[in-house]
Amino acid sequence: MISQGLIHNHLERLEIVSCHKLQSLPVNMHMLPYLKWLWIEDCPRLESLPESCLPSNLEVLALDHCSRPIGSLKEAFRDNFSLKSLRISQLNEQCFPEEGLLPLSLTSLTVRDCPNLEKLDYKGLNQLSSLEKLAIWHCPNLHCLPEEGLPKSISYFQIIDCPLLKQRCQKEGGAD
Repeated sequence: MISQGLIHNHLERLEIVSCHKLQSLPVNMHMLPYLKWLWIEDCPRLESLPESCLPSNLEVLALDHCSRPIGSLKEAFRDNFSLKSLRISQLNEQCFPEEGLLPLSLTSLTVRDCPNLEKLDYKGLNQLSSLEKLAIWHCPNLHCLPEEGLPKSISYFQIIDCPLLKQRCQKEGGAD
């Protein structure tokens, strides 16, 4: 656990990497008024993100190789209107993102290293009306895009190492 006895008024960037025993973040993370960038990587025992307690000015969040906190995202994002970029990996879900899970302020979403991911949820993506960049990396079982399409706001779409999806997105003859 990370305790927060002192308030760090000037902390702008926090990286937590390879903390294999870390189970929770401080519930008063919202007391970090200048934190704009939070990177959490390879913390397999991290259970959840603080409920409604992410800093209100947080703009970039990366959750790499920390699959457990995904269920807590909806509550963690409830009062966050500034998050612009989310990078998330190793989801156990077959379909992502569920409707209402992600903040509407997102302009960039990267989903990577998700061997179980089979499809993207149209309703969950379509509500992200500010989403400009969508990147999907290393999702070998992702087999199609939503039938209804992607949000019209997307101007950059990247697919890396998603063989089933790559076939469907070919310029000539691809179903998507």
